Amino acid sequence: MKKLKRRIKIKKEKVILTDILPYETPVTFSNKHFYRFLIKHQVQIDDGKICWRGNNHCLELIIRLLFGFNKNKTITCNKIKINSREKKDVWTIPFTYRILHKADDFRELAIIHPKNQLAMIEFYDKYKELILYYSNISPFSIRKPHRIAKCTYYEDKTHIKDLAYDHEYKSAEEFDKEYENLKTYFAYKEISNVYKFYESYQYHRCEKKYDKLFKFDISKCFSSIYSHSITWALLNKDIVKDKLSESRGTFSGKFDVIMQNLNYGETNGIIIGPEFSRIFAELILQKIDFNVMQHLRDNKDSKNKGLDFKTDYEIFRYVDDYFVFFNKEEDRIRIMDAYRFYLMEYKLYVNDSKSVLFEKPIITDITIAKQKISDLLNEALVYKRIEEKNQKDTENNEEEEKQYVFYVSSNKLITQYKMILKETGIEYKDILNYTLACLDRKVLKLIKNYSEDKDKKYQAKVVKYIWELLDFTFFIYSVYPRVNTTIKLCITLSKLIKLAKKKGNYNNDNQHIILKKIYDEISLVLQKIKNVEHTQIETLYLLITLKELGHEYRLDELILCKYLGIDLKNNIFKYSLNYFSITVTLFYIENISSYNNLKNLLKSHIKNKFKRNNKFQMAELTFLLFDILSCPWLDRSFKKDLLCLYDIINNVDQEEIIESEENWFTTWTNFDFLRQLELKKSQEVY
Repeated sequence: MKKLKRRIKIKKEKVILTDILPYETPVTFSNKHFYRFLIKHQVQIDDGKICWRGNNHCLELIIRLLFGFNKNKTITCNKIKINSREKKDVWTIPFTYRILHKADDFRELAIIHPKNQLAMIEFYDKYKELILYYSNISPFSIRKPHRIAKCTYYEDKTHIKDLAYDHEYKSAEEFDKEYENLKTYFAYKEISNVYKFYESYQYHRCEKKYDKLFKFDISKCFSSIYSHSITWALLNKDIVKDKLSESRGTFSGKFDVIMQNLNYGETNGIIIGPEFSRIFAELILQKIDFNVMQHLRDNKDSKNKGLDFKTDYEIFRYVDDYFVFFNKEEDRIRIMDAYRFYLMEYKLYVNDSKSVLFEKPIITDITIAKQKISDLLNEALVYKRIEEKNQKDTENNEEEEKQYVFYVSSNKLITQYKMILKETGIEYKDILNYTLACLDRKVLKLIKNYSEDKDKKYQAKVVKYIWELLDFTFFIYSVYPRVNTTIKLCITLSKLIKLAKKKGNYNNDNQHIILKKIYDEISLVLQKIKNVEHTQIETLYLLITLKELGHEYRLDELILCKYLGIDLKNNIFKYSLNYFSITVTLFYIENISSYNNLKNLLKSHIKNKFKRNNKFQMAELTFLLFDILSCPWLDRSFKKDLLCLYDIINNVDQEEIIESEENWFTTWTNFDFLRQLELKKSQEVY
């Protein structure tokens, strides 16, 4: 398909669409409406002041609320001066939440306050060239900013409405390629996602050149990084320690300060999730790589010669994951000794528990498992077309009749899949992403072929095929649900839901079989993985998927409350629901009367969350406030009560603020689930 490409001029505000938010957020949440607000009113930081266009009292109140200033803060000529010496002016509390990282471990992610997002826009705009310069010191890095992203292209838009076409979106813009959708502020050279490295020319070339591969990573890299390390890496460590105040005016000093401000002044550890945190870590690791390379080259004595990069060894680093190719064990020891020494200078350490050595043939157990699973799915999920030529009696020509062969057995699939994992020693989490991607391709093939079958004479067989495929898919998913695998699952489910609901595809009974199967499987997952504190993101996607099924497949209020950890009878919350759980639940229940008891409980819970003295500094409450104000399914009196907590008591002011924007951070209306899922999938880094 021909792609229509055009150059685009990147607005500096684009940073908040590309480099600010973690990947693991609900699909209903984004910065796109906030971005439009900033553009519309030309909101920016200039010379230490937040400025905007338009002499409007309502806009002034919104600016105060959005950027965390109470009524006592002076506003002059559409400007609010940020006093860098006042902690309440510059320090904010990011919204932190946890996702499942390992079977018994969590990873804490963070979303920064709108005030800090605005500051990050100005930082990128001012220092983008220095970011690029310091990102290109190490020859080891395979994921580093290479230039500012410049172009995008758009395909023929007819495919978006066609169920038979899988509209993919690239993750990070890679150097010297064309893109449908700009997803990162910088173009990245050379690898945008780590799995691509295993299929790259560099990897295969090193397999020929070297006998061994050693993989290692840094233990708790982001949470161990000291924010002042950036100045140590880019300047001289001893000089910086002696003259810390002077270093604050440099690029590295400014980066240090902004990372502290957005994390409530914290210097020990940087927040996890946003792209700018990966860039911060990248600049430090670039320096460490460079020091290691120099040390290996220059450290020689009567027994050992220096080690030359690309002659004696090659190292590839993807964020904090290292791939070391070498021939001699003594060389590996010298390389690792050097890394341990230079990492320790920045209070970083090698994660020995995850280090792995491979010898020729350099092939990982995961690679073997992938091939076996691919073969299994091709053999056990058969849906193919056979074309037979039938001679017509009345005409002297040939007509092709499409015949379909079906074969699938979920029980056989499950058994053989488990056998592959047992044989290769691979865990579900290591291969689940790949398996779900294979299953999605099977679904796409099914959709394409079935859409071409005008008579739908294979309807019953297709329904059975889908039923068995869903049975297998949910079996492997439910063992280890994580955000990235949930997104892939929901993409497949959304396609099947659209296929089932498309007029003319199925009769009512067969449509119900497909939709009911999806409902039953999701309900089972929600019952198994009941809502516990900090682990809600993994299943909130499934709640949104249930909404796509239609009103007749809604969860019973008691079941939904049980999932949320709410004792409806006694009005007790087992855990305090966070911003994401509240907004996604409101998105799901809408104005449906059968959820009135739950909605009333949620409103009371929300009010209690706002009774905080530091609410102006809290990112979570800022996002929640603006989403509540724009939520179409909450009454006006409730919204006005929240505004009163912020000392906005004038009825006219309240009305204008409520009516100001249709959406803020949650997309309440005009929501295209499949489209947003595809865009979300494109942002995956690991």
